[in-house]
Amino acid sequence: MLIPSAAACFLSTPYWEVAFVAAFDYAPYQTVSQTFRILFGDSWQYLWPVVVISILQTFGASLIMSVIDRHFRTGRLSLRDPFRQINNSIFPLAVGVAVMSLLSVLWRFLLFGLVTLVQVVSDAMSLPTGAALAAISILAVGLFILHVLILTPMLFWAPIMFIYGYRFRDAAASSFKLIAGKKLFIGLLLPVLLCAGIQLLVGFLQVHFAIACAVNFLIFMITNAYVTVYVMLTFYGISELDRRDLKPYHNAPIPSAVRKPDGADQQSKKQKSASALPDGKPDEHKQKSQTVKTAKKDNAPPSRVKRAKITYKAPTKSETSARRNARLKDADHGSSVAENSDAGREAETDNGV
Repeated sequence: MLIPSAAACFLSTPYWEVAFVAAFDYAPYQTVSQTFRILFGDSWQYLWPVVVISILQTFGASLIMSVIDRHFRTGRLSLRDPFRQINNSIFPLAVGVAVMSLLSVLWRFLLFGLVTLVQVVSDAMSLPTGAALAAISILAVGLFILHVLILTPMLFWAPIMFIYGYRFRDAAASSFKLIAGKKLFIGLLLPVLLCAGIQLLVGFLQVHFAIACAVNFLIFMITNAYVTVYVMLTFYGISELDRRDLKPYHNAPIPSAVRKPDGADQQSKKQKSASALPDGKPDEHKQKSQTVKTAKKDNAPPSRVKRAKITYKAPTKSETSARRNARLKDADHGSSVAENSDAGREAETDNGV
């Protein structure tokens, strides 16, 4: 915001909607042309300063919004690649600035008409200059407060468009619903009203041009920075968006880089293999073929696990002879059964003949 504020402090005066009262020089009864000249100044004849200031402020506010949005989403505050960050929000913000600038010009014409009306009425009532100047000051402050109230939802068009991706019409409708029932304009009104009061005081004191430019620079910079930061903070708050720059997120690991504890991979593989079987039961064949005994202690290292020893006992001579005799008896019994069956078949054939 340094460059836009430095350029604007030489080309215009901030909060001229209120500070113009000091330009009457305690003489509120002016002609219509003089009042028009006081309210609009040289910007009516030379339009390029207004355009230059609007463009510079658009670029500055776009950079701040993009940096804050990235800081809230990632928790990292960085100004690397500023042109790329400006590109994220420059077009939504340019639309909002163009609409608000057009509204400000129309509002200035409304202020000019009402001030002229107050001058005519005060002159007709023969009011003293102090009373007429006080009436103009009250009118200027009242219209300034109403102007801030109207501009408040417009300030949220840009973050709604470049964060949510809404179109201009949808963003304009959503902004009114977003701030409905919330007195957000108070957070904007009090600081800007204080800055307007300082600017009006400087105008009445008629300080040196260099001092006036320094005050203009500070007012421009404070206002632009405060309004932009306030809008982003309020938008994230009322939208209930997650912010990784807060303390609960400090040193929080990224979900994709979370390190699993020791043994978690093996346990997950076991759970997957068990869930793959019916009823979640482990394979019985694997249980039977498992030869490793469980260790007495759960935390014992694998090298201390003892394996079961398989022993083979040779049969004695008596056992081998008994098995041999049993096989011979089975063979004799089978041969006798076969002979009996053959004899029975021969007898049946003889009887049949």
